[in-house]
Amino acid sequence: MSSEYRIGAFAAMAGVSVKTLHFYDQIGLLRPARVDSRTLYRFYLADQLVELAAIIQLKDAGASLTAIRGIGRTQGYKIKSPRVLHNLKKSTEEALEKATRSLACINSLLEQTRLGADPIPVVIKHRRAVAIASVRARVPDYDRISRFEKDLLSSLPETAIGNLRGVLWHRCADSGSPEGEPFVALRQRVPPRGSYELGHLPAATLACAYSTTDNGTAEKTYQALFSWTRARGYRLAGPQSEITHDRVLEIQFPIAAV
Repeated sequence: MSSEYRIGAFAAMAGVSVKTLHFYDQIGLLRPARVDSRTLYRFYLADQLVELAAIIQLKDAGASLTAIRGIGRTQGYKIKSPRVLHNLKKSTEEALEKATRSLACINSLLEQTRLGADPIPVVIKHRRAVAIASVRARVPDYDRISRFEKDLLSSLPETAIGNLRGVLWHRCADSGSPEGEPFVALRQRVPPRGSYELGHLPAATLACAYSTTDNGTAEKTYQALFSWTRARGYRLAGPQSEITHDRVLEIQFPIAAV
């Protein structure tokens, strides 16, 4: 007959705490071999040292206790298939990739504070496809696009104009003359005219930040969005857009994984 060990002795042999064994028993991860019905003392067998060592090894490899419990029920904590290790490897690589992106973002924020600037918060939004009317134009400077915005609004029935309106920027001043596309969401169908184009803003994932409407602050916000996009491992997936909310300018970068 195999020798039995009280929980304290078994914990000392295994190099774990009694509290850990109580917890593993509670969640069904490692049950005692026997529980005395009168004293409620827990007894373990030496063979269970191997099971406990396998549990600790899988936990150290990054497996969750829930996953380890599933392995134990089907395989007795023996990794009979490399699939278990491949899954652990994949989840660990994903966690490392996420941590690397987070670290890069933190370094970017620290750089902003080092230069004496307040970090500019960036949030992710998801946009559904939207029917729009728009006008695309190349202008000498950014401020001149406002004339085309006014022309667009005046050429549409007031009942058709939705709440979403802004400018898509296809080219910036650094690459020559800025090229913008004022747009407005449509509440209803409108007749096609030569004064505007009909189309859609595609569904997109957007990195967004807020600025005041002056060009200097907007430029800093653009730089913060570019830094955030690179640090997070994204790329631009379309033209940037500017949405004006009263005196607040929302700058949106459509993003996709590199």
